[in-house]
Amino acid sequence: MPLTKTNTNHAIRGRAIPNSGQQNDCKAVIAQITFADLGRGAGTLHTVGVARVDMQGRTAAGDANIQVQMGGGTVAAAMIFNSVQQTTDAANQRGAANGTISVLNQSMDSGTVWNLTGTLP
Repeated sequence: MPLTKTNTNHAIRGRAIPNSGQQNDCKAVIAQITFADLGRGAGTLHTVGVARVDMQGRTAAGDANIQVQMGGGTVAAAMIFNSVQQTTDAANQRGAANGTISVLNQSMDSGTVWNLTGTLP
């Protein structure tokens, strides 16, 4: 099953709205995400300027809660389902990382939480 990007239409709690310079930092830090980041534990994954990508932790099902933060506010939030994280093929791992980057950018634009679901070979 291919990857599916879904807008949950749930507003981000504590949302921070970046100005244009901050938005550039947010886009740059999102672009640094790799497949290996999806398997990391809670904590900061990357930082650029005023923006950082944090792994908030995992659900009971193993889904990764990844957020872009600025100060004390959340700019973007996405749930990356455990099934997405299970691929061992290098090309599909790049696809999973690119899908994560995409949903975080869409979350930043919409102000809502996004999900990345699906199963890759």
